[in-house]
Amino acid sequence: MRKTRLLAVAAFSFFLGGCSDKAEKDATPTFMFWCFRKEIVSDEYHVPEMATPATAAYLQSGLKVVPGYVDSSYNIDKRTMTIRYQSSTVRKMNFEEAIALVGFSVNGRPANPNAKLPEGLK
Repeated sequence: MRKTRLLAVAAFSFFLGGCSDKAEKDATPTFMFWCFRKEIVSDEYHVPEMATPATAAYLQSGLKVVPGYVDSSYNIDKRTMTIRYQSSTVRKMNFEEAIALVGFSVNGRPANPNAKLPEGLK
């Protein structure tokens, strides 16, 4: 009897403890583990070598092939790129990897030394 009660209380608290406020749902929420999570999220990436709009456009074109990519914007003065993506398809580190593979360091991750960049991007 005592174990049954303990198990019931533990299960009840487990099911109630995982959800955030329903007001956080966006237009396309994803249901995971009895909770709605934002499907479209954004993260900011620091790309110190992104000094020109041409460099930013080159990076954006390289990111379009990553599954789950939605869109991106950049700030040349801060040398940052904000990427929006589908959280159920891809993760932040996948974009860091994509940026590093095309030849730019990002968020402290070193650039691929073997990347062939068009003339004048760095």
